[in-house]
Amino acid sequence: MTEKTISEIRTEGKRLKYMITAQEVHALAVKKGWYDDPQDEDAFVERMCNNLHDEVSELHEAWRNGNLRNPCNKTVKMIALRLKPLSCLEEELADIIIRTFDNAFHLGVDIEKAVETKHAYNRSRPPRHGGKKS
Repeated sequence: MTEKTISEIRTEGKRLKYMITAQEVHALAVKKGWYDDPQDEDAFVERMCNNLHDEVSELHEAWRNGNLRNPCNKTVKMIALRLKPLSCLEEELADIIIRTFDNAFHLGVDIEKAVETKHAYNRSRPPRHGGKKS
């Protein structure tokens, strides 16, 4: 099976839904009160970076404590809501994506186009570009 580009997938009529998801995620964040105190863009970006860092740190802590593949701490409530419980890995990766989509929509970023463009650029880069260890 050959790797398909995002553009090829779009051509097949399987358009990615990043912007729709970003809009839905943002609408829920607004509804839940995360935008009740308006901020200028600088303050928002600072808070955004801190919140994303927090989510990455939670993922790192789950790994560090040997809980990456263990059920997350919301398992009981997820079961009560008839949702399939997530592992700590799944939950924290989802939180990172949810926050990213929310922030992108709030800042007017077409995250779908940005991901498509950046992925296309990355395809042009040599293996392990930059000579860094990670």
